[in-house]
Amino acid sequence: MRLMLQTVSLAMLVLTVLFPMLYLFDAMADATMKWSLLIVTVVWFLVTPLWMGRSQAP
Repeated sequence: MRLMLQTVSLAMLVLTVLFPMLYLFDAMADATMKWSLLIVTVVWFLVTPLWMGRSQAP
């Protein structure tokens, strides 16, 4: 479970960088980028506290 949450968290961070890069190269509209970043940020803030600060199971 922890590995899955970490993977989702990392994917959200990658998308946080990818969406503005797509906008920079005119591959994405302004409104689409803003909504995408909002969704990615909300998902990251929901998922990351679930795995951070917890010790790994032996």
